[in-house]
Amino acid sequence: MELIFLGVGEACDSSHGNTSLAVRTADDTAILLDCGFTVPHRYFHFHHNADELDIVWISHFHGDHFCGLPLLLLRFFEMGRSKPLIFLGHTELKEKIPAVMETAYPGFFAKLTFPLKYRIMTPEKPLRINNLTLEAAATDHSRYNLSLGIDDGRHRLFYSGDGRPTAATEKLAAGCDLVVHEAFQVESGVAGHGSVQGCLDFAASTGAARLALVHIERHTRKNQLSRIHALMAAAPIPVLLPEEDFTLVL
Repeated sequence: MELIFLGVGEACDSSHGNTSLAVRTADDTAILLDCGFTVPHRYFHFHHNADELDIVWISHFHGDHFCGLPLLLLRFFEMGRSKPLIFLGHTELKEKIPAVMETAYPGFFAKLTFPLKYRIMTPEKPLRINNLTLEAAATDHSRYNLSLGIDDGRHRLFYSGDGRPTAATEKLAAGCDLVVHEAFQVESGVAGHGSVQGCLDFAASTGAARLALVHIERHTRKNQLSRIHALMAAAPIPVLLPEEDFTLVL
């Protein structure tokens, strides 16, 4: 499984793009995890084949996680994509995606040259696509957010989207090769968001092999970086603080 961190920042971070990952699994399925404002340009920096992407996962409907979709779909339209594109997430997908596309580019949704397919995730009920097992669990966030577990038969990835860990997400992340988790501040202090310390505790409790911290509040990342590094160094497992374009092979 190969991952490219297309962005690692929160919504208002001018130094780091919105958190998103491009994932290629062992069976060569290409997945985009979240698609905020800044994501399409970074995605197309690495990917030039219009039919390469198989699945788009949307964790929740805050702008920095889905408002890049109009540009993504418009660019695919311009490139002549013909292959169906699967959208994966919860039930609002069927309403929000046409609506945001129509708002950004009126009339273009009806012109798309490729079909969109919606696969709805229900927490703790596995879904099979190609050779992948996909599972979801709700986090504690201000808007309904699903974390995602991807098992390609060789490795297991956990992606939090936004929100504090829950008993359900702890179960989903158990034994993963990599946990990618939002850590808005160093310690818990913002309702509905994770923290660096909370993510370290979460990863330890799940038995994950590695942890990547993303979506850190911009002032926290700038002004408390030494403290974050100290916590990372003391952790019992390897902890990553990735930046844009960082590639990791599990």
